[in-house]
Amino acid sequence: MAIPMKLKQFLKEKKYYLLIVLAVVLLAALVTYIGVRLDRGPGGSILPFDTASQYPMDVAFVNVGQGDGIVIRCEDAAIVIDGGEQTAAAAMKECLKNENITDVDCYIATHPHSDHIGAIPAVMKAVNVKTFMMTEFSELNMPTTRNFEQMVDAVEDEGCEVLFVRGGEEYTFGKMKLQILAPLEETNNYNNMSIVVRLVYGEISFLLTGDAEKDVEAQILAGGADVDADVIKLGHHGSSNASSRPFIEAVSPLIAVISCGADNDYGHPHKETLELMKELSVRVLRTDTDGTVHVYSDGKNVFTKELVG
Repeated sequence: MAIPMKLKQFLKEKKYYLLIVLAVVLLAALVTYIGVRLDRGPGGSILPFDTASQYPMDVAFVNVGQGDGIVIRCEDAAIVIDGGEQTAAAAMKECLKNENITDVDCYIATHPHSDHIGAIPAVMKAVNVKTFMMTEFSELNMPTTRNFEQMVDAVEDEGCEVLFVRGGEEYTFGKMKLQILAPLEETNNYNNMSIVVRLVYGEISFLLTGDAEKDVEAQILAGGADVDADVIKLGHHGSSNASSRPFIEAVSPLIAVISCGADNDYGHPHKETLELMKELSVRVLRTDTDGTVHVYSDGKNVFTKELVG
């Protein structure tokens, strides 16, 4: 039976319509694929806000201004690292509240500079700290600042267990394994007395470096420690005196987080560091421009969502 001309025309037009629809679908799929590859290639997947709570691990690099403050929730355990200057205490406590953290399994003070430990006494009053981890100092380099003395007093008042740690040690808190990579030697340069931690959860790892500089990075590499990590918190706020090419290449991160203050007097992060991250296709997230940075994990993948804090 012959097909009426009008129907032929309709089918012809429908054919073109279907081809256009198919082309649009394929293009959308390609864009989605590229988007996922771009996110997963140099840095995980971007999460909608309402799905963030579905993930058992949230590592929050808190916007404390020019300083460091990290809050880690992983299943039933919590770790806090540093806290920024005294003025950053409110931001740290707000993050802990948002994460429903009242008990901290381990609080780590990486080194005694005020932009890392200034807020610790106030933060400790807001939670129950079970273990406090810090660098041990001798009479040759014992800090004498008021901030350090206040931190020590707060730890004594808390009555928690105190661990003086060195590179090569390993601890477990809940499902998180903490591999201590530094400090490795005593020095008057407190940046290079920073506690450097490789945190492992399932198949995912984070390298949290305090203010450790290139000399320490070289020592860690020379010692043969495993530094491979999906996420790195760059040393010394993205300064050019940290994050050497050999070290970053060995870490091979997907994501680099820089904790620094907007328009800070030090020019952090330095252009040399940013250029290196670009050359190595490492996705950079910054607290000065992105606010509090959250990195989520299910133990197999990492996901990010930039939240203004």
